[in-house]
Order: sequence, then C-alpha cells, then structure tokens
Amino acid sequence: MMRLPRFLPSVVIACFSVALPTLLPQTLFAQESATAPAADPALRTGVDAFWHFAKTFRYDMAAAEAKKIVDAKPDATTLLKAFESVSQERKDNLDQWMLRWQQVPELRGSIDSLNGLLAEGYRLRRADQSAIEANIKRLPDSEQSYAIAINRLRESGQLAAPLMLEYLRDPSKAQYHSSIQRALVDMGRSVLSPLVAVLEGPINDSNQKMVLVVISALSEIGYDVSVAPLAYLANNATAPAVVKTAAKEALVRMGAGEASSMDASQLYYELAQKFYYGKAATSADPRSNVAFYWLWTQDKGLVKLDVPSPIYGDLMTMRSALKSLRINSNREDSLSLWLSADYGREVRLPKGTQDPTRNEQTPSAHYYGVASGAKYLNNVITRALGDHDTGVALSAVRSLQRIGGESNLFAAGQSGSIVAAMQYPDRLVRFEAAFAAAGALPQSSFEGQDRVVPILAEAVAQTGQPHVVVIMPEAQINARVQELKAAGYVAVGVTTAEAAAGAALPSVDILLISDEDPTQVQKLRDVASATPRLQGSAIVIITKTQASPFAVWATSNPLISVTQASKTEDLKPVLEAARAKAGSMPVDPAIATDYALRATKLLGQLAISRGQILDLRGAQTTLLQALDDSRPEIVMSAGNVLGLIDAPETQAGLLIKATDEKTDKPVKLSIYGSLATNAKFFGNKLSAENVQALQKAAIGDADLEIRSAAAEAHGALNLPPDQLKSLLLGK
Repeated sequence: MMRLPRFLPSVVIACFSVALPTLLPQTLFAQESATAPAADPALRTGVDAFWHFAKTFRYDMAAAEAKKIVDAKPDATTLLKAFESVSQERKDNLDQWMLRWQQVPELRGSIDSLNGLLAEGYRLRRADQSAIEANIKRLPDSEQSYAIAINRLRESGQLAAPLMLEYLRDPSKAQYHSSIQRALVDMGRSVLSPLVAVLEGPINDSNQKMVLVVISALSEIGYDVSVAPLAYLANNATAPAVVKTAAKEALVRMGAGEASSMDASQLYYELAQKFYYGKAATSADPRSNVAFYWLWTQDKGLVKLDVPSPIYGDLMTMRSALKSLRINSNREDSLSLWLSADYGREVRLPKGTQDPTRNEQTPSAHYYGVASGAKYLNNVITRALGDHDTGVALSAVRSLQRIGGESNLFAAGQSGSIVAAMQYPDRLVRFEAAFAAAGALPQSSFEGQDRVVPILAEAVAQTGQPHVVVIMPEAQINARVQELKAAGYVAVGVTTAEAAAGAALPSVDILLISDEDPTQVQKLRDVASATPRLQGSAIVIITKTQASPFAVWATSNPLISVTQASKTEDLKPVLEAARAKAGSMPVDPAIATDYALRATKLLGQLAISRGQILDLRGAQTTLLQALDDSRPEIVMSAGNVLGLIDAPETQAGLLIKATDEKTDKPVKLSIYGSLATNAKFFGNKLSAENVQALQKAAIGDADLEIRSAAAEAHGALNLPPDQLKSLLLGK
C-alpha cells in the first residue's frame, strides 16, 4: 500500500488557492515588517480608524469607516498593505481579528466586502514574480529566513513553481538548489500540478538534473497523482537511464510498488477517472473562477494557462486519457473517457469564458464523437446516465443521432444506452434518445421500442409550460389546480396515486401530493417508478413537519422533494427546485416548439417508411389534440402526420379543424391538404354527416382558394355519383 504523504496541507488546494496566507508567529511578522512596503497614508488612516472603532466595540462607526474604504475602490494590494501595516503596528493578528469581526452582526456585511478586496490583494501578491524570487533567494540564508520565505512561497503556491524550476535548471544558481528542493517538499500538495507536468515533458541534458530533483520531491510529497508519470518514466525505453532508475526508486519509496509490474497505460486511465470525478489530489478550487493548467515546453519551460475552474477536471481527464492511449492505442475505455471529458468540457464551460487550450481550428466534441463511432458514443451515454450528467448525455445522444442507423444503433448489444436514455428523468434527453431511435427507422424489434412513439408524442405536446398532476382529496383539488394554472402551470387533479398514471396530460413534470394519507404517498412512489411516462417526474410531498419520514426519501432519491410550504406562491420555487433536482433541464416556449416540430417530422418519416416496426397509434391521440394547439406551425405539422395515419378518427379530426370558422386560412389550406392525402392513401372514412360538412365548405366558403382546397379533399374521397350531386349543382 502507498504510504500517506508526510505533508498534509490545511487550506491550500493544489490547483488554485485563494486562502488567506499561512499565519506566522508574531515575532516573525515583526522581523519582516522592516521590509514590508509602505501603505498609502490616506488609506492607512481610514483603516486605522476602522480598526480602532471595531476594537472599541463602536461597530456603527467601524461599519461607516469600512463603507468609506470600499466606496473609494482602492487598489487591492494597496489596501492589503494598509491592513497589514495597521495590524502589525498594533501587534494584532490580521486574519484572526477579521474572522472575529465577521461574526458580529453589525459588521458582517462590511467585513465581507473588505475580505473580498483583501483576498484579491493576496492573490495579486502571490503572483508577484519579483516577490517570489526574493523569497527563493532567502531560502538558504538561515533557518529563520527559510521559515519566513517558505511561508511566503506557500502563499504563492504553484505560482512559485516556474521560477523555482528555472533556478534548478540554471547551473549558475547551484547554491539555491538544495534549499529549493527542500522547499518544494515542504510546499507539498500545492506544487503537485506543475511538478507532475515537468515529468510529462521532454527530458534532455539541459533539464535532466532538474527532473531528478522533481522526481525526488514528488517521492517525498507522496500523492498517488505522481504514480502514473513515474511508472511511465521507469518503463520508458527512451528515457535516460539515470531518470529511469530515479523513477523506480521513487515508486518504491512512495510505497507504490515495483515499476516492472506496473502498467502505465492503466495507471493513466485510473488517474483520468479520478480527475473526471474530482477525486484526484490536484483539483480546481471551487471558490475560484480560474484554475491553472500546466505544460512543460522545451523553449519556455513551465507554462501556465488560466482555465475556467469548472472545466479543469475535464481537461486533466483528457490529458491523462490521451497519455493512456499513446502508451496503448487499443484502450477503448480511455478513448470513451476522453470523449466524455471533451463533451463535459464544452457543457461545463461557463458562458462568456474561453478554453485557452483550444483555438478556432480545434474540432468540437461532436466532431470527435461522430468520428469515433456509435460504440464509443454509447459508452459516453452510459457513463453520463450513470453519473446523472444531463448535459453530457444530451450532447452525446445528439451526436449519436447523426450516425446512428439500423446497422450500428440496433446491432447486438448496442441499443442499451438509447433505451436507457429514453427512461432518463430529463425530458430533453428522453426526446433526443427517441429521436435517435426513430430516425434510424428500425426494421427489427428491439427491447424498449414501445417507448419511442409515446415519447415522440410527448415532444409534440410540449408548450414550455410545466405539467403538474395534483394528488389530493377531492375537496382540495379544484382550488389547488386553479392556483397552479394561475401561476403558469398546466395542471390536472386526481384523488389517488393509481389515477396519476392516467392523468389527462401528454407529459408530467411534477407529481404534487400531501402526506395527509401516507399510504397514497407510498403508492405514488411505486406507481411513478412503474409507469414509463412518470419515471422522470419530480415528486413533491407537502409534509406537516420537517420530521416527516418522507424527508428521508428525499435525501437518497433525486426525484423526491419535501416541503412544508402550502400556499401556491410559496410552492412555486419549491416546484422549480424539485425539477432541477430531478435533473430536468428547463424548456422555454421556443425550445418546446422546436422539439414539437422535430417530433412531428420524425413521425411523418415513420408513417411513410416501409418496413419500420414502430406503432404510430401511440401518437394518434396527441396528434389529434395538437390540432387545437395555439401555434399554427404545430397544428399544420400535426395535420401532415395525421394525413399519413390510417384510422377512422383521423379524417374526422382533420375535417373538424378545417371547417372551424376560427381556423386561420393558412391552417385551413394545410389541413384540407392533409385530409386529401389521407383520403388518397386510405379511402373515405368519413360519415355521411362529415361528407355533407365537407361538401358545404367546398360549395359555400366565401374564399375561392379555401373552396378549392376543400374540393380537392372531397375529390380524394372518391365518392359515388349520388354523393356528388350537391357539389355539382352547387347546393
């Protein structure tokens, strides 16, 4: 087993740190104060006044002074110097007093504002290369100088690494080498990222000694993030012999084992997994917007790229997975993980930021996904579904749509990820998965095929308004449903959990129930898990107390939320939070319309295709309901599909919509065309009364263009002569 590192950091996180500097004994502060830069006199006066009032409990006056300081928008480093000057003069510990005052209600807001500026001051000072170099030069002077310098270098963390390594590369600075090596070990985890990056760069005569120092330091620091690169070097036939020997010895000292028995490709894959799930020893600080991505280059040495923190793990995953593939190009798991991280990098990149590791010519994740093939995209989807990573799942399914077909999507063992995606809580993932399955025009039966058409129908019915089923006693239902409708929801009510499965809604986002009858709550959970259309729905339980036993469900099941809110205005944020917790991405009206149109287009393709095995009857009711949609494009698109479905209700439904005087002319013309298409394919399925209504439109509509469209539909029915008399006579 690998031994624990001898260095255990307190507040420094390896990728990037915004923590306050390590506290030094007051005597060291005093000894260093002579070299501290002078603070701005006017600013220092204001800080001194704040400090005086705060320490004498006149918090209102202290808050007023703090406001003056913040409103003046001082330079962060200048403000930090002023605070350090005042605290040192008073022999007070700056960090301890600021933390103490933060607990005072009258000062909390003021201290938060000041701490934000002070943190920025620390960040800027940590990056000051001249200060870093001064501290490097102090390391060998004496133990006391070393103590001061190492604490300042710890403040800089990995930002000090480039200059320290440059000193190690420079033979003329040999007097600093041993103290720098000691310092790197004492800095520990905070310098892991840049040190490991050194091992992954080229090794030559100019940097070999530095690499040996880095290997030694990493073996002392001890974290397993170093194991993969050390194992690679130890087993690399092209590495210098002295480097290989050092790497082997380092692995033994760390307790990692003998290099000869290690598979570097596997170790890099395992490291990539740790980066992907945020479990590596080097990770982004969630408190910072920026993380440092290190590269070792031959000409510039250690290079730092500032990357958005949310994508740091994805970038390091890609880097480690790619290294695994370079060692062993046959690793399917490494390729699949690389793709997952590339999709994740795009999904998690904050809006308005850029990834400096990519440029305009770098292909997208979609490019690599479709180029890799369905097998690897299925692996990405399976991982994303297991991780409940909606963004990655959605992106990968969309890529699979572009290349998926009968030969690869439904090949033996290949359809599992798409079928699983059709059961995923988020509706957009379900929609895209069903679109992929339908777009492949499957010719053979597959498990889960019965889900495809109902999901397409669900997509057709999307309006952008959340759908809620209320399960409550009959006396409460009407009021609650009306309140939810007024709040912007599409809501219906039922009195039992079993009835929720058949609620008259095309899709269900939220199941809202109270715990007045605990047995109904238990039944609802079972019904929802067993009913395909409810499996992704969020369940919100209104409980009488926080101690409700159902609160335990909510801690382990993301689909379940509990609340004590009873008024609808208080419930609305709870309902939206429950949808987010369940993994449901928001669907605005524009997105909803786009999905509805795509779904009807696919249904139309299925209707005219030969040999496909999906049953369109599962969408017929929804399509007929869509004829009453307020969006003309949805009505016409639904009509186009109904024109291709052989069912008695279809022609009647189209006729009713076409002859409705409230229907706009463009819609009338389109629907009459769909009626004509249906009649051409399947013959007359209208009742005599329906035929008379159609004849009336063809004879009496004031608009000649509409009369002509109705006449075409009438003619397509191929009626017997006795039914044509009224049309020919014009009455």
